[in-house]
Parts: sequence; structure tokens; C-alpha cells
Amino acid sequence: SSSGSGSGSGSRSVGPGDPLFNAYRAGVARSASYVMASTAGDDGDARPLAINQDLLVYQARQMRNNALKMRLKDERKKMRLNAIRVFERAKAVDPADGRAYVGIGQLLQQLGDVDAARQNFQDGCDATGGDNAYIWQAWATLEERAGDVPRARQLYDAATAADKSHAAAWHGWGMLEKSQGNFQRARDLLVKGVRLVPPSRASPHLYQSLGVMAAERGRVQEAREHFKEGTKTEAGAQSAALWQAWGMLESRQGNGDQARKLFQRGLQADPQNRFVWLSWAVFEAKEGFVDRARGLLIKGCKLNPRDPPLLQALARLEAVEGNMEVARRLFEQGTKLAPGHQANWQAWAMAEWKAGSVDRARELFQRGVWVAPRSRNACRLFQAWGVLEEREGNVPLARQLYKCAVKSDPSSEKTWLTWADMEQGLGNDIRAGELRNLCVQQRAEEAVGSSDLSPAAMFGIDSALRPILRSLATLLGNQGGMPPLEGMGGNSVGYGEMGTSDRDVVGSEPLYGVVGSSEEFL
Repeated sequence: SSSGSGSGSGSRSVGPGDPLFNAYRAGVARSASYVMASTAGDDGDARPLAINQDLLVYQARQMRNNALKMRLKDERKKMRLNAIRVFERAKAVDPADGRAYVGIGQLLQQLGDVDAARQNFQDGCDATGGDNAYIWQAWATLEERAGDVPRARQLYDAATAADKSHAAAWHGWGMLEKSQGNFQRARDLLVKGVRLVPPSRASPHLYQSLGVMAAERGRVQEAREHFKEGTKTEAGAQSAALWQAWGMLESRQGNGDQARKLFQRGLQADPQNRFVWLSWAVFEAKEGFVDRARGLLIKGCKLNPRDPPLLQALARLEAVEGNMEVARRLFEQGTKLAPGHQANWQAWAMAEWKAGSVDRARELFQRGVWVAPRSRNACRLFQAWGVLEEREGNVPLARQLYKCAVKSDPSSEKTWLTWADMEQGLGNDIRAGELRNLCVQQRAEEAVGSSDLSPAAMFGIDSALRPILRSLATLLGNQGGMPPLEGMGGNSVGYGEMGTSDRDVVGSEPLYGVVGSSEEFL
């Protein structure tokens, strides 16, 4: 695998200028020579034993998985580089085996070197003659994450052409189309995957995604059938994601006992699964069983000490129960664990707002937005912050925040209608009607997958942020107008004396930090 300049976000690219990377490349060269020399026969031309490659691939995958559990960034990087070294040794045994290319590509993406990952996948397709669906699918996933949707479609198409029974390609392509609003196309691809994948290799992810999509479209019985059929397969019976999705469906339908049984089945399949622990705990909290929910979250956090959503959920529970000091410690721990986890910033800000600490809530909203102001999750931060300012009487600032919210996520009906309600309350009935019409128009465009034509494109998020920063500078006494980027000290923010009613907090949309519920395929 060659190294590129890197374009990944969230971490520095690992390339030739990195001492660890240079040491890794030197180790790869020595390892490859050793593997070829030790596995060849007396004549030097014998084909290496396949078992040698299998063992190396297994060892590298274990190292890759162990890296996810390490707390220190440098330790994770070292472990990932060592895993790449072992994958390179496996590739040296048989350059036509695609598993090593897929593993290396995934690790390079985790290290932030996207260009090197692309080149690695291209090398893999060349070495395998374009017949390895796993490499095509992994490459398609990379391009999808990078935002190149047309290229991702081409690569998914190549993956299914290479192997029509490749479940991960059908699933990935279906999820891509769903994300673009092409629901019927997504359903067709998933159904085709279910039909073409042999029963012995049936993928629970296909059934789970079909069920979830049916539930989202209001087809409850159809969703149940998909979940039920999925759990009848050998892999589906052992899929925590499938049981969890089914349990969430039943919990929403008011079938509490059935939901609990399904969550239990999910934990039997995977006792460490963070999504099951979180979903079950949130369900119990909504049912009023606070102690049961707390116990589930504590167990989940112990089993997944580096999982921000579980920690955030526990902090929110403590805040709701009035244990604000405990909640603050947990929220702060979450921001240190994952500073880019916007859901935690929003949850903390809302907890402070409800506790009456308006100024501190403002600062937390501000810091959460500044993590990634263009992301979809930023929409809910902007929206909740806008509700706060509206209740505090800062209408111009609230209006600017709502503008930023619909720019971040034009499909957020909650934001459009909240903004419209504010304008109507101010007597601006014509403006309120225009906003509701824009909401309907945007929702219609989303339904047919035309989100690129968003009417919210009229709002520039950068220009909208400037008046927000100026207003906030006045409110917080920060004449520089820039959001604080350093850690928040104990005396950096004043505490408001006025309490906030439950109705005000409910008016802002809560944000749970679960990124996804599907497991990795490889």
C-alpha cells in the first residue's frame, strides 16, 4: 500500500513524514522478505501454504479490533500500524487474496490517510483482476463517506457484478440510496440482495435494514415480518443488531414485555453490544423505571468504557433526576473522551438550561456548534439554542440560529415549524406561512431524493454565523466575538438565577448520539 498526502478528517494523516510510519514501512519490507523465504519450498518456487496467510489475516484483524479499545491515541496508532504490517505480510504470501487489501484500506482510513487507502484499493483491484467484490465494496464505502456519491454507485455496481451474492455490496448500495432519499430504489436493492444471497450465507443486515426502513415508513407489520425472517437464519439468530431493531419496534408499539424479551435475546447474542444496552435503558427510562435504566447504562459503560453515547445517556438520566453534580462530571468526561461528539454538548447544554444556568448553556451550545458547524447534527444544536434565545427574548439572535439550523439540515421539520411558530407569535403571519410552505416543499423534495434543490440554500451558514457571534459576544462579554476553544474553567461562565420551565426544554429537539446500529461486515 502506498502512502498519500491524506485527506481524512478528525485525525492527522499518517505518511512518510511520520517516524512511526517510516518504521512501519521498513518492517513491512523485512516481513515480506521473511515470509516469502520461510514459506517457499526447497526449489524456491513452491506456493506458500494458505494456512500461513489465514493466520496472518486473523492476527491482523485481532490487532485492528484491539486498537479500538485503547484509550491513548498514540497506542491506537501504533497498534494500527502493526496491524497494517501483518496484513502486508499476508499480502506477500498471496498478492491475489483480497482480504489483506480490505484490511489495510480500513486501517489507513482510521489513520486518516484516505489517499493511501484509495491507492491500496486500486492496487487490490489490479492484483485480483477486478473479480474481488470485497475490495470494490470497501472502496465504495470509502467514496460514500468522502461524499462522492456517483463514484460510490459505480463501485457498488462493480462489486455486485463481480459477485451477485455479495451481501455487503447490496446492503451498502441500498443504504446509500436511502441516504439520498431514494427509498424505493433502496428497498429494491435490499430485496434483491435477500433473494440472491444463498440461505447459508444470509446476511442479517439486509433483513434489519429492510425492517427498519419499513418501520420508518409506517409499515409495522411488514417490518415485523422482515425481522422475524431474519432471525430464522443462522446468522440472524446471532445478530444483536437485528434483535435490537425488533425490540425498538415493539417498544414504540407499546409492547413492553415483548421488547424486553427481544433486548435480552440481543444481549445473549452479543453481551457487549452498546446499541442494545442503550436502547433498552432508554426504553426503561421512558417507562419510568429509572433504577433499572441506570443499572443497564452502568453495565453498558463498564463493558464499553470508550462509548460516548452510553456515557451521555447516563449523564442525561442523572440530570433529569436532579443529580446535576453527577451529571456534570459525566458530561465533562464525555467531552474529554470524544470532543467531536455534538450530542453530548447539546445534552449538557440543555441540562444546564433546565437547571437555570442560562449563560453556561449558551457557552456549551456554542462550543458544540463550533466542533462541526456544517454537520447535520449541528442543526439540533442550533435549533435548541434558538429556542433558548427565543425564550430569553433575544429574537434576532434566535432567528439567526434557526437560519443556521435549516442550512445544516434542510429536512428538519422541527426546526422549520419552531421558527414559523416564533414568527407567528410575533405577529409575522405572512412570514410564518412562508416558512411552513418552505418546510412542506423541502419535505417533498426529500421524499423524491432531490435534497440538492433545498430552498434553504438561500441561507449561507458562514454569513449567518457572524451576527450570532457578535450577539453572543455582547451577551457573554466576549468583545472578540470568537467562541472559546480552550477548556472551560470553573469561573469562566456565570450561572443564571432564573429557572427554565420543562415546557421550554421540551420545545427543543433532543439529540441522541447513536451514529448507527449496524455492525461491520468484515
